[in-house]
Amino acid sequence: MDQTWVRGTCPRCGGDQLLHHVIGMPLAEAYGSSPEWVHWAGCVGLGPDRECLGCEHSWWAADVGFAETDEDDEDGEAAPLRVVGAVIVDGDRVLTARRAPDRSAAGLWEFPGGKIEPGESPQQALARELREELDVEIEVGWLIGRGEGEAGERELHLDCYWARVRGAAPTTSTDHDLLEWVPLTDLSGRDWAGPDVPIVETILAGAAPRFRAL
Repeated sequence: MDQTWVRGTCPRCGGDQLLHHVIGMPLAEAYGSSPEWVHWAGCVGLGPDRECLGCEHSWWAADVGFAETDEDDEDGEAAPLRVVGAVIVDGDRVLTARRAPDRSAAGLWEFPGGKIEPGESPQQALARELREELDVEIEVGWLIGRGEGEAGERELHLDCYWARVRGAAPTTSTDHDLLEWVPLTDLSGRDWAGPDVPIVETILAGAAPRFRAL
């Protein structure tokens, strides 16, 4: 059996100190080839199958992982469309973006970002999307939370992260007709796209920017 083990990164803090809890009885070849960070839980798993030793976050790999797939799940339903958004901070301000007239959800405000492509972590996808959309390089911080919506007949899962720009601030966007820096406390004063609303509420409830210590 040719088993390739990929440790990956934490979808919350971006660290690489992960434990994999494998549920089910392993083949002897898989058990013997597994690295020390793979723990075999046996036939019954009592909790999520991924755990980060850095930030103590735990999650099910199927809920994030490399995220985007067009395959149906076990119940025959379309897999969620997984997208990421960046809450870009500069001091006590955050960058907000208004959808352009020729885009879906035109006129609504959102946090910039986009779709996770196969093989990308959420953090990799967010850095790529903002490079393409805003022509900036960013540092991706911790996960803030998830908003949900619909994309046609599929569920849409939006995971938003704190971020900060490395270099000059963006001035234009491929998807938006207006970029505005807004005080964190004033985010409620605009018409937000549905999936972004829970993120705004989390920030207004006191969530503070957090980045990995280097």
